Amino acid sequence: MDHPALEARAVTDGTRTLLVVREKAADRPTLLRSLCPARVDGAVYGRVLEECRQWPLQALWIESGPHGLCLSTGLGGVCPLYLAYDGGHLRGSWQLMDLHDRLGAGRLDEREVMRLLTGFPRYGHDTLFSTVKRLSERSTAYADAGGLRLVYPAAAEHAQPSELAGHVGEAELVGAFEALTDHVFAKRPLNPGRMAAQLSGGMDSTNLAISLALAHPGAITPCAMLIGGDAGAQQEARRRAVIEQTGFAADVTVRAADHPALSPGGLRRSQAQAVSPLDEPHLEAADALAQALRTRDIHTVVAGFGGDEVARTRRTAGGPARAPVAPSWCGERVRDLLGEVDTGISPATMAPETALIALEVATPLMARRGLWTVAPFTDPDVVRFGHRLPAVWKKDKYLLHRRLATRGLPEDVVNPVLRENFGHRMNTAVHRHATGLLRGWGTGLHLVEQGFLDPAVLAETVERAALSPADAAPYRTGLYLITAVELALRAL
Repeated sequence: MDHPALEARAVTDGTRTLLVVREKAADRPTLLRSLCPARVDGAVYGRVLEECRQWPLQALWIESGPHGLCLSTGLGGVCPLYLAYDGGHLRGSWQLMDLHDRLGAGRLDEREVMRLLTGFPRYGHDTLFSTVKRLSERSTAYADAGGLRLVYPAAAEHAQPSELAGHVGEAELVGAFEALTDHVFAKRPLNPGRMAAQLSGGMDSTNLAISLALAHPGAITPCAMLIGGDAGAQQEARRRAVIEQTGFAADVTVRAADHPALSPGGLRRSQAQAVSPLDEPHLEAADALAQALRTRDIHTVVAGFGGDEVARTRRTAGGPARAPVAPSWCGERVRDLLGEVDTGISPATMAPETALIALEVATPLMARRGLWTVAPFTDPDVVRFGHRLPAVWKKDKYLLHRRLATRGLPEDVVNPVLRENFGHRMNTAVHRHATGLLRGWGTGLHLVEQGFLDPAVLAETVERAALSPADAAPYRTGLYLITAVELALRAL
């Protein structure tokens, strides 16, 4: 991918060749200079490998030698890399559907289907298809005559919450957070005039957008999908207050209502062969926003993924673990697999697991449109800060709320009355579009034929959701996911 935020470099010692693709780092010396493999001796080659392992930003390196290929990733995870190996050939892509000839209804990974249908996704090497693997963060993949083998790293170590010194109060914590976000942004050679910051109005994205805009007054483009509905006016007013008080470039927005999910002319149905079931649920609106940003000549977008995890209190060792519950429409095959929800998953990740899963949903779409995503809440320094933060400052994102207050933003920005999300949009999408598709497919769904769904209960649920958007609300996530999977399988 030729992109201003990324660089590709190569080197060889005559026996092994190393190709590196990574984020550009500011003021970071490197032994790698060219995409054309430079010849070096074994000692320099070893130092280059160590440089890859110590790179402070996203990085992937591929080593080719007499015995096959070795792929490794450092922090990784912002944009997922999918791998398929067949007949001695290894292929990889940031887009799952690029590997379409290795996908199909007969190649579903049953544990991943169970996780998807129960709303309990886990992060690791497995994907929805048994024939494609994900190179998860800090993992290594080996491809040789014996096949493809992936190896997880050691579990990341995470600190427990700390006690604050007596002199540390709100001002000191807010100042520490602001200094930390400035530090994370400074790790990259930024081009502010070609950067956007997601500014949905939520605590996570708003705090990051403000930090970036304060460092580059008038240069950063704010962007958002506007939710409309009951909370729509509140979202727009809160965004205006932040933009006017902080100082951004001209705003870029799209109205989600103008690009409904699952609509007949939308991407998920009109270009189903290119759309993964894991892609952004509101793909149509998200793609319209991505195109609008590219029209503005934006190439990098700062996103708030990971703020939920950094702000929440971690479950203590020995505490009760969450367990998946199968919705009523799931078949016996799903119920039989519930005990395997944690089988084969990654050990503790450096970045929050939920953030990595969310990024896998959002970033492939962005990459297709030439946009690279920066997710500061997944940076190890920010993750460590969040883990050490005392619980009282994490609860309900208290620190993030107080940071906005110290910036003089009005109360309705700091503590909005109404909850802002896309739930009502998905209620309508499932009611208007998903139910018609599911009715038309009847019992011919691949997921029914393979025992993942109970056709009678599913049919009853579809009829309830067909009554109105409000009636669809309790089932919206499940019916959307079933529809998205079926659309993809039928396009393969």
